[in-house]
Amino acid sequence: MDRMDDKLSSLLSQYRDACPGPESSANFMPELWSKIEARRNNAIPLLLKRWTEAWLVATIVLAVVISVFLIPYFQEPPALEASYVDVLSAADSAGDLAVLLRGEVE
Repeated sequence: MDRMDDKLSSLLSQYRDACPGPESSANFMPELWSKIEARRNNAIPLLLKRWTEAWLVATIVLAVVISVFLIPYFQEPPALEASYVDVLSAADSAGDLAVLLRGEVE
């Protein structure tokens, strides 16, 4: 167990030597925030965000236009205005009779 502790201690000391700690000064936090703000105000991600928002709005508008105007326009009006009995009477009853007759022959 002591060997493991020695190996861990040497590993941690090598890590401390390789990665020095941050400078602790009065300007540490303001400098850190200025770096964050500089990355945040980069023009390319801002432009990408605006393009994404514009395409999202265009997609939503297109979906609303399709669902409100185009789908009802291209549907057949009798299907929307007909009752259940009208739809059944308009069905192809001759084809149904052929299927029934074929079943009886077999």
